Amino acid sequence: MDEFDIIRRYFLDALMPDYVSTGPGDDCAVLSVPADQSLCVSTDTLLVGVHFPFNATPEVVVTRAFGANLSDLAAMGAQPHAVTVALTLPNDDADWLNGFSKATKRCTKLHQCPVVGGNLTKGDLSVTLTVMGVVAKELALLRSGAEVGDDIYVSGYLGDAAGAVKELGNVDANADLLRRYQVPEPRIMLGMALRGVASAAIDISDGFLSDLGHLTTSSQVGAKLRLDAVPLSSPLLTVFGRAAALQLALNGGDDYELCFTAKPRQRAQIETIGRESNLNLARIGEVVHGDAVVDQDGQTLSGTGYRHFS
Repeated sequence: MDEFDIIRRYFLDALMPDYVSTGPGDDCAVLSVPADQSLCVSTDTLLVGVHFPFNATPEVVVTRAFGANLSDLAAMGAQPHAVTVALTLPNDDADWLNGFSKATKRCTKLHQCPVVGGNLTKGDLSVTLTVMGVVAKELALLRSGAEVGDDIYVSGYLGDAAGAVKELGNVDANADLLRRYQVPEPRIMLGMALRGVASAAIDISDGFLSDLGHLTTSSQVGAKLRLDAVPLSSPLLTVFGRAAALQLALNGGDDYELCFTAKPRQRAQIETIGRESNLNLARIGEVVHGDAVVDQDGQTLSGTGYRHFS
């Protein structure tokens, strides 16, 4: 098969909303965006041996790629609109492509985010997604809106995916931790619910302290955290114990949860959002003057999250 045969066989999708007037098969996709909406665009590349194991199934490759990319839209409060997929493959293995195609169609249907184009080439396995989302004008959540006195929240539980990475290859690996690594859940609905409620937001992908540092730097503020309030799951605590679990939560990556700030007057609203979404939203600190992230005793916390080229 050549690349055009592969695209026709595995990547043409029935999910094509009315706002896509031209999808795969032309030089560009043609999409319309409602006049009262802004378009949010983000691109991430996942590489074999870096972002997923060499023996990862095509389903894991797809769900991790979609989870990582759609998490960026969640952090902006955006609703998924469309995605392009650029896939580099070492060969045209039909079974692998079939699994990849089915998983891609499941993800696009789940998030109502059609594949409108992309690219296919030969080489070491990698997948690049460019996601597009829409959000009402002036309502996009940014990293730069946090103010002194705001509360700091995180969604879900931190450290599970990083714990799973340490367990990869272990036949007795905890299934709950592995699931968090293999099937990340982008917090799209939470991000949309936080529009007009949160003052700033970022997704937690490279490690909580590292990503919180990006938010505080953009907002030109500091942060004071209560480490005993950092949410840790029962599986993570069972496998690693509290001290190691906390370090995984602070510095591990791949959580794809949201860290956000909000005014104290929004606490009741945020509790309602958490309850209605059946999602743990933990208030773990506050925004303070300065440029450092510190613990409850004033000790500086430095993030050692994932960095490319380091």
